[in-house]
Amino acid sequence: MTTRSPISAFVLITVPANKSGDIVRVLMDDYSEFVTEAAAVYGEADVTAKVETPSIDQLHRLVMDKIQNLPNVRVTRTFITVCVPSSDTCRSTSMSS
Repeated sequence: MTTRSPISAFVLITVPANKSGDIVRVLMDDYSEFVTEAAAVYGEADVTAKVETPSIDQLHRLVMDKIQNLPNVRVTRTFITVCVPSSDTCRSTSMSS
């Protein structure tokens, strides 16, 4: 029997000015089961969230059905972390949503 590893991803979120803190609070309070870290940041995105879900399907539902439907969320970009077990390096692939 094999144990499935959780799916880890970084979700970059674009929101209007002065709304970053609100989104960070909602992510940490309402989705703490999946969101391990969230922060307001400067740059291309306004909020970054590190998430872990049991499956790709659950990640899809979290991002598409929940995060994208939060008030003031304009755009999300999801980077699924892919780790190679035989090496210390990981690479990320982008899935724009």
